[in-house]
Amino acid sequence: MANSKWKCTCCGVYFHQEHQRITTPRGSFAGYDHVQEFVKHENAKQLFRQKSKAIKDKKAKHRADKERIKTRAQWLKEAQAAVNKYVRLRDRGKPCISCDKPDNGQHQRHASHYKSVGSNSALRFNLLNIHASCSTCNNHLSGNIGEYIPRLIAKISQDKYDWLLTQNQAVKHNEDYLKRLKKIFNKRARLKEKAFIKGEL
Repeated sequence: MANSKWKCTCCGVYFHQEHQRITTPRGSFAGYDHVQEFVKHENAKQLFRQKSKAIKDKKAKHRADKERIKTRAQWLKEAQAAVNKYVRLRDRGKPCISCDKPDNGQHQRHASHYKSVGSNSALRFNLLNIHASCSTCNNHLSGNIGEYIPRLIAKISQDKYDWLLTQNQAVKHNEDYLKRLKKIFNKRARLKEKAFIKGEL
């Protein structure tokens, strides 16, 4: 057709069929300068991709090197931090488990263990045993346990509270378990944050 047009792969401009064009396996071009510009642009993009991959690989190697020299104690600390963060997000908007102080942004929030980490390693990551509290109760009143107990029973049920009381065994979590736990709870925390932003919580 006399009025049909073709599009230059480089500049995106449409030209009439009568306009001279250079056809290559990569497309049709309005002139040699367009071919050169396209090749230059493609080479720049390829160089950028290569540099980006090199930077990404370097960062990944650096992270892997750092993780290889971490001790079990470091993994334990990071896994606990991931679980605690999730608990604070899970209990966002709920009052302190020990004193009913509201979660209104006016005070620091902690993840408070009913059975302490030091006395019961089996429950240190158990979500029934960890609930959001204010910093005053958790830090200065050792959890404010006398007030913690009735609110905990009301929250999780008497049967689950009774089960917590039976869990007294010592557990030593290995590094692989701690790594998986950190990954799982970091992911759960991200999902909670996204749901909050979307207004789903």
